[in-house]
Amino acid sequence: MKISDETTAEEAIDIWRNKAPKEQLRHIRLSIETLELSQMYYENRGNEKGVIRSEKAIDILILRRKAIES
Repeated sequence: MKISDETTAEEAIDIWRNKAPKEQLRHIRLSIETLELSQMYYENRGNEKGVIRSEKAIDILILRRKAIES
């Protein structure tokens, strides 16, 4: 699932909830990496809204990762 904003991040988390924690963490890690690349792209293009969207989605995924790890 392609994550591009807060809404899609939350939808992905809901889908992944049924999977094993290790698999959820893998999906989260890959999604964060992809979002970080998108964020760098937006920064290079001067697209501030894209940067903010990516940051917010990353924050949501990090919170979920912390919840799984604790």
